[in-house]
Amino acid sequence: MNPTHDLKSNRWTVTYQDAADGTGTGTGTGDMIVPLPDDLLSKMGLVTCDTLIIENQPDGSLTLTKTSQPLKVNQP
Repeated sequence: MNPTHDLKSNRWTVTYQDAADGTGTGTGTGDMIVPLPDDLLSKMGLVTCDTLIIENQPDGSLTLTKTSQPLKVNQP
């Protein structure tokens, strides 16, 4: 994963991974996995089952915000 942490700007940089949920013929969902380093999880106070809001930023980065309430997702 090789994350980097810029202490001055308080930013972490990680390389996303393809979810590999297709059949190898380009029919996947296009979903990506963003591995979060342990030091980031600790700094944000994140634990399993926490809910995050993920926002795309104009510079191509993502902003993660921990919510206090779980989000409900409607399944078809």
